[in-house]
Amino acid sequence: MAINVSGGGGPRSDINITPLVDVVLVLLIIFMVITPIVQLGYDVQVPPKLESVQPVALDADQVIVRMDREGLMYINKLQVPAGEFPGRLQQAMTGRSKKVVFFAADGELQYDRVADFMDLVRDNGAENLGIVFEDIGRNPGAAAAVGAR
Repeated sequence: MAINVSGGGGPRSDINITPLVDVVLVLLIIFMVITPIVQLGYDVQVPPKLESVQPVALDADQVIVRMDREGLMYINKLQVPAGEFPGRLQQAMTGRSKKVVFFAADGELQYDRVADFMDLVRDNGAENLGIVFEDIGRNPGAAAAVGAR
């Protein structure tokens, strides 16, 4: 019997990648299962491509709601107090075959205030919201809108 004194039984410097591969495969499976669940959202109606660069004229029958920088609410350029807004919007939407409302908000407003305003509009009669990107106060003929459901 011979005794090995060279230290062959000491720590090895080889990297064991088996646990790394196991962890990566488990993470891959988790992401594959979770990804379809997280991809929820709202259906959006994208407007057709316009061939002309002329702004579309506003129809006199359209309902446009707006919230300015101070949080004041408007229906068709008429300022409405916040307490009366739901009733006035419901009055404006009665008798309309298309429940489309064009929505504009100041760009300086907080996101949560705009989202709450959109929910208020939707809860009071608007089925479809068209988002107006141009300032309708300065340029009444420019209503570049994207329809959203």
